[in-house]
Amino acid sequence: MIQCSVKSDFIANLNTEANRITSDSKLPPFFPNAKILYLSKFTNDMSGEVVYCYSKPQLLRRRFSSFHFTNAVTPNLFNGEIRLTLAGYWKYEFWEVYWEVSPFSMDGDSAPATESKVLPVSPSNGVVKGLVAIGKMYVGEKSGSQEVQYQEYVEPPQTNYIYQG
Repeated sequence: MIQCSVKSDFIANLNTEANRITSDSKLPPFFPNAKILYLSKFTNDMSGEVVYCYSKPQLLRRRFSSFHFTNAVTPNLFNGEIRLTLAGYWKYEFWEVYWEVSPFSMDGDSAPATESKVLPVSPSNGVVKGLVAIGKMYVGEKSGSQEVQYQEYVEPPQTNYIYQG
């Protein structure tokens, strides 16, 4: 399970290599910039809010992959900048996407992400190969960010006695 705090940076270490769909030998040699990237989809259990993001950088290791996400006021789908504003449980999905060109060379489109926009079908925009990791993530409140209101009552000037009669 991934754990992080609201409005903070976090790192997700997942086993994506065991479920990898496209091996390096299947990448076409005529596209030297071709690469496999992982698109993350976060869905809040309570509100149903959906957030998409490619982490940057994506460090693929032998036993696990490390995905770095940065908290940002204005999220960027291709830059690893994400904004999780609700505490609680989120469902995560990591999708393997094959790119013939680098997605990071695209213009800075700040329009909201939609399914058709981030799960494209054209090889020049990326082709979704399949789901490689799924699970739950807990996003907690930042320490000290809770607001508590209380009323302070003044102690009475004299002692009150209760008599049984």
